Amino acid sequence: MLGDVLRLGDDAFLKELGVNALDEQPITSVGDIADTVYRLTTASLGDRPRIHPSAYVSPLANVHDDVVIGPGARIHEYSTVRARTVISSNVHIGYGCEISRSMIGEHSVLSHRATVGCCVIGRHCYFSADLLTAACLISNSDMLQPDKPIAVALPGGGRMSTGEPKWSALVGDHVRAGSRVTIGPGAVINARSVLGANATVATVWVPADSRVSGPEPGCQIAPMGGHSC
Repeated sequence: MLGDVLRLGDDAFLKELGVNALDEQPITSVGDIADTVYRLTTASLGDRPRIHPSAYVSPLANVHDDVVIGPGARIHEYSTVRARTVISSNVHIGYGCEISRSMIGEHSVLSHRATVGCCVIGRHCYFSADLLTAACLISNSDMLQPDKPIAVALPGGGRMSTGEPKWSALVGDHVRAGSRVTIGPGAVINARSVLGANATVATVWVPADSRVSGPEPGCQIAPMGGHSC
């Protein structure tokens, strides 16, 4: 279930807008999770402002009309937020980021030069500079119009199709990452895990409280406090 990785109902801003109904849904049945969150959020907001009055958006940021930005959020210079994205309360988007078709949970931080697309990130996460989330398979014949569905990682090494040609990653609460981290597509990173600098997280299920190290995908996931293979 989606709530097994992150519970949207724990996010006060999203819960107020009824998004917590997704917590009891299987991940693969939701399909494009970020877009579903956007549709539920905008339906609940109705005629209210999509950008909360207490949010700060730099005059040098590029924020499109089709986004939701919660109270206390901060969008800094030269960052772009677009394409049906939901930014929850007190989120910090640093300099030079691009966020599209994604959801960022409350109190999370994307420091600098993050490129995040088709991704769901939970609460109280921290990502250092140069985060990249991949959202489609390089084996598509036309990369501008991908049609090969993404398979999401499951516990035990299994995978299941999302039915979506663009689907990046699902990141639980309190995940932290060093600089130059690459994630997805189809990765599931559970709560309180730490991604070391230069780590590449391929289509894998990362259990809660894990540490991922090294630039190569493969045998590099260890329990927190343990050693990588």
